[in-house]
Amino acid sequence: MDAQDHPHFVHIPDPDQVEGVRAYAEPAVAHPLQMTFLEESGEHTWVGEMRDLLCAGSAAEADARLTAGLVGFDGTLARLCRATPATGVTLEGWEDLAAILAEWERPAITALTLGLTNPPDLVFEHGVTHQPELLLGPYSDDTFDFTSASKAELLAECANELPGWSGAEEDVEFYCSLTGLAELNTALINCKHRRFLRDGRDGVEGRAPGGYVEYVLGSWLLATRFLQAVQRATADASFRLIVGTVDVNADFVTVLGPDAPARPVIAAAPAEPAFAPLTFTPWVPKEDPTADALASGPTLRQRIKSVEPEPVEQPRPGFLARLFGRFAKPTN
Repeated sequence: MDAQDHPHFVHIPDPDQVEGVRAYAEPAVAHPLQMTFLEESGEHTWVGEMRDLLCAGSAAEADARLTAGLVGFDGTLARLCRATPATGVTLEGWEDLAAILAEWERPAITALTLGLTNPPDLVFEHGVTHQPELLLGPYSDDTFDFTSASKAELLAECANELPGWSGAEEDVEFYCSLTGLAELNTALINCKHRRFLRDGRDGVEGRAPGGYVEYVLGSWLLATRFLQAVQRATADASFRLIVGTVDVNADFVTVLGPDAPARPVIAAAPAEPAFAPLTFTPWVPKEDPTADALASGPTLRQRIKSVEPEPVEQPRPGFLARLFGRFAKPTN
């Protein structure tokens, strides 16, 4: 009887022929981004710049920056990123929306929120891939004046504790899905280099671990590919689109579609200087168990919770969750 036929036989792969779950071949010379990420402030600045690009809708520029940043990395995630071109990611089902809205007899749909996230209860089965989930919310001007609001005003409303349209989705039966991101998304979910504690336990000196930098690059590439797919599919949309990501380690929100005409400027008496209400809280490394809670308010990731009413002892849902109807309207 061969050993492999024994009922308790367990195959142990040759470590010289496979990549271990934490094994990573550091380059002989540190990659520039490894030096940028070595200090928390450097990573903070880089992440902020990537978020600003996607919030501005500059997906092509973000793509170019990520492509350049991946040069020199050859880990599993870097190879998957290079094997996930923008043209390979598509928003399927969007072409059906026009016909559906033409038959819609209730108030005209003037805005849609479209969010990318992952279900909170994924089962990590070996060999199973997980396509990210789309959250779709159709709205009319009955609850918020999307038609007249400028992009800046919509973004400012997004940052409010309760956006004016929260919980007022129209009951339009419409579903779409995102294809082409399952492998990259699954690799990011299963990645064992999700943390960089900067306390010596990472086993890499004088640079940020290459596996961690690849994870950050992959997370932002996932968000960028999503935005590129949405921009291509919705280029002719006549309504406002509020697009973003929720809990994918690269969270952003932007507004697509036509901008509203400029509102007339009404002269007013001099007052205190006004400041833009759309702000992002200071960044902290994702999932860092040693990080202290921010006194000024929770981070985007910490504020993303269910939109369903919760007991007072539960954390309040974050604005991105409320914005995209987290767990309320999956489109799978």
